[in-house]
This record gives sequence, C-alpha cells and structure tokens, in this order.
Amino acid sequence: MKNLSIAEKMNLPWVESPFFYDLLKKRSLSQENEALVTHYHEEGFIVLRNAVNHPLIDSVISDLQAEFPQNLGEQPARHQDIWKKYQSVKELASQPQIFDVLRLLYEREPIPFQTLNFKFGTQQRAHSDTIHFSCIPARYMCGVWVALEDTNANNGPLFYYPRSHRSKEFNYFDIGIEPEKDYAEYWKYEDFMEELMQAQGTPKVEIHMNKGDVLIWSSNLIHGGTPIRGGNVTRWSQVSHYYFEDCVYYSPRLSDMFANNLNLRHVINIATGEVVQHSENGKPIETINTGDFKYAISHNFSIPVLTKEIIKRIIGKKPF
Repeated sequence: MKNLSIAEKMNLPWVESPFFYDLLKKRSLSQENEALVTHYHEEGFIVLRNAVNHPLIDSVISDLQAEFPQNLGEQPARHQDIWKKYQSVKELASQPQIFDVLRLLYEREPIPFQTLNFKFGTQQRAHSDTIHFSCIPARYMCGVWVALEDTNANNGPLFYYPRSHRSKEFNYFDIGIEPEKDYAEYWKYEDFMEELMQAQGTPKVEIHMNKGDVLIWSSNLIHGGTPIRGGNVTRWSQVSHYYFEDCVYYSPRLSDMFANNLNLRHVINIATGEVVQHSENGKPIETINTGDFKYAISHNFSIPVLTKEIIKRIIGKKPF
C-alpha cells in the first residue's frame, strides 16, 4: 500500500489544504488547469466564461417566467428546489462541464443537492454558505452561480470579499446565538460577518458576469448581492449547491454545535434522483431521528432503542 505523506492524509479538499503547493507538484495538470486550481486555492473562486449554452438558459427563463412576480419586491423572490418541477433547472444543475471542473477541484464525485432561482438580484448581505450547509470532513461543499443574463452595476451583481474563504468557519455558537428554525436571529450573524470583514480590512469587490458565465466559489467565501440601482431591472440567475461524496452532511444554523448535535440534511442527488447516504470516508453512517434533530451514530455502533438524552451524551461526549 502506498505510503501517504501527512499532506496527502489531511481530511480536507486539496485546494483548501495548507500543503496545496506541495500537492500541486505531485499532479500532472495542464497549464490551464494548474492556473484554475491555483486561483481557486488563493482567491476562493473561479469564473468559467460562457460555460453554459444559451438555449438551455433561455429554456430555464421560459419555464420560470410564470413562477415569478412582475415587479421587484413582490413575492416570491426566489424558488428553492424547483428542479423537481422543471427539467431545464435540473439539467442546468447537472452540467457535465461543471462536474468535470468540480472533480478537478475536489477530487470527489460532486452531488448537486439544492437549486435556488432568482428573477431579481437578491441584495443579500454578506454571509458564508457554511452557516447553512457544512459537512464532515469540512469544506467538501461549494456554490455554483450561473448568470442567466448579463449583470452590471445597476441590476444587483454579486459581491465577495477576496480570500475570505481562508477564515474560520463561523456558526451561531461562535457568536452566542442558539440554533433556530426561523431566521429571527440571522441578522446578528450578518452583522458579525460585515464587522469581521471590516476589522480585517478586507475590501468588498463586485463581480460582473455575462450570460452563460459560471462562478464557482468555496463554501466559506464571504459573499452577497449588491443593491439594485436601476429600478425594476431583472437579474435572472440560478445557484446550485454541491456536496461531494463520502461525507456527513448537516446544517450548522440548525445544529447545537456546543453539544455536537448535528442537524443532518436529507440529501438527494439532483442529477440522479437518488438519496445520498451519509458516510465517513466511504463507510456508511447510521442515523436516527429523535425529533427536532438527527444524530449520526458511528458505523461500528448500533443500539436498538436510544433516548434523546442518551444520544446527546454519546454524540456530545458527555460523561454518564
């Protein structure tokens, strides 16, 4: 069996590894791909220009026209997982050319698990996707944003904070907020992220994209949407979120991080329609639903009946 170095043993995507440059030397990549993975490692994102064909984009917009209101500010402002209704949205989230790049970056099979579609810009405040989606091992998650029309300074383009993906993954517990089902306390998290970027002296950068361009960003890159300055102007877009195989998938915002009680996600692979098994690097993980939360049980551990308190003690490593 091959002897692996410490760098190769790290349970982290190689593009997120502190040993990235050493690992890069061991790979035989084209000059183009080497530049691609290096930019992703250093900046936390890459842009694939004109990566999606326009007929597919036009089909998505045509399908969704009747699903959105005419005017900015009216509801619904977005549609989550409408891939279940429209094949075009599912196809956009399952593009082979995007999968190929994700395999290059993460060296695991990508799993598209959520779509978000928008007619207008989100004007969303700064956040990291890791507050909503995370996994064990960490950082095997990314976002893919497809411009369904050109973006400019007037229709609410995306913004990001350069190299912010290198920050710690912050969750509610870190800033003294208890897990919640609604978003009543979410503004405190947004305040924190903005203050953190200001304290670190990290500038906010707008990114303008053309129809068919694809933005892939690291799970922990701090980003959002700028204000819409042009009135009732559209900014059609689709965001697809991707996990990668052989992980445990959970929602930090809904989890009790202090007790290590993880709210596990029910993950469906959009491309295949199959339910994804939680696993520890390929070893299936048993899960049990105890009500508000689901708890992961070791693949070597099984008890027919567990009370919620016992599970908390096991997962939270509390002494009996």
